[in-house]
Amino acid sequence: MGGENATLESTLSAALREVSTRCNFVHAESLRTAGESCLVQSGTTYSADQFAANFHRASLNFQYPQYICVPGRVWKTQRCEWHQDVSALPTAVFARAEIAKVAELRACFALPLCSQGHLVSVVLFYSRSVIPYDERLEETIFSLANDILGEVCARLGHAQLQFVNYGAPAAPKKGQTGNSKILESAKLALQLEPAKRSREDVDNIIKFSKRLPFFKYVVNACRESLCRNMLLLTLSKGEGVFRLPDDEEYVWFIVIKGRCDMMVRSDTQGKQYPLRIFEEGETFAVPYLKLLTGSGGIWADVVASEPGTIVARVSVEERHRGDFSSLTKPLLYEELAKYFDVSADEAAEALGVCMSAIKKICRRHGIVRWPHRKLLSANKAVSVIESKISETDDATMIEGLRIEAINVLVSKLRVVLNPAFIASTEVVTTVPIDG
Repeated sequence: MGGENATLESTLSAALREVSTRCNFVHAESLRTAGESCLVQSGTTYSADQFAANFHRASLNFQYPQYICVPGRVWKTQRCEWHQDVSALPTAVFARAEIAKVAELRACFALPLCSQGHLVSVVLFYSRSVIPYDERLEETIFSLANDILGEVCARLGHAQLQFVNYGAPAAPKKGQTGNSKILESAKLALQLEPAKRSREDVDNIIKFSKRLPFFKYVVNACRESLCRNMLLLTLSKGEGVFRLPDDEEYVWFIVIKGRCDMMVRSDTQGKQYPLRIFEEGETFAVPYLKLLTGSGGIWADVVASEPGTIVARVSVEERHRGDFSSLTKPLLYEELAKYFDVSADEAAEALGVCMSAIKKICRRHGIVRWPHRKLLSANKAVSVIESKISETDDATMIEGLRIEAINVLVSKLRVVLNPAFIASTEVVTTVPIDG
């Protein structure tokens, strides 16, 4: 087994170098699976210069669960991804965006690598230039990369290794909402207009709601209102869930049957990729899309990924919104992280929840202490470093300052990123290759 791994590493190392050289990429990295839980850096990499090498060293700090960021999505979808400028993307799409900016990495092409039908690695190539998505360009580079890989495999005696782009479907999770009499009774009740539901109908919906994580902390008075006004929607494959502006505030959706995908497109001409998957029993809302706002060309929506997908629409009446602010309503870690640069009090006000709810949400996500002070310190340090870089023409000094900036950004990401994305090792300090 050790000999096979060594052969794979040497083959892949040679392929990364040759593809990068011939296709004008300045950096390439290979990530391997760590069991079924996540992807980690394999150690096989190519860097054309010091900036790219520093990016690689910083990248050793991070890992990628299924569907998370570019590597995690390519791993589970087995589809290629092209992003014209990863340094400009939100961290929800590309976690290392700020590090890529300092390392002067822009366009990224990510490919799944398979051997005899099994995925062995996810490979990412980076360019120094911004390159908008172009289908013919992607096909050309994909074909050329496979030709080069084939030549390297033949030369080094490693067969059955190729880049693929066929989008293997992920195995669905076991449904969480069940298929019991309680569910069937609730479905019948939910098919009626809210005004026509009897006391028995509402009681059947309430019984079903007790199976859903969304309602775990909902008090009885608010629960009855939510269940009385709950709607059931049946969606065709690819149909969008949200109806704006009606669904913009105090409205949540729960997947009852099937699956919904949060799709993202990183530039106006690019393809759509699944950013997040919502299985049966899971909850989402319009604010989840707002994680991606503020970047030019970013588009996102939540769509049904299977025909006949059923979702429940839960809206909070105005008279209960005050009560609802004390609840630990479902929040993605990334949605919470948007407010890490302000105090916990300000975050609670912006999110429409009370401080006790913020504390419960933090505990649920493994946040021991609100990180805004650390984040402010890191941002200030990066600003000072950028100012120093702009004031000097000394190449050696600039290189040292960039290394310092990357170290600060790694520390910052270890504070703001979901703990599931952080490798268990300590911060990997970047140093010059000569050092």
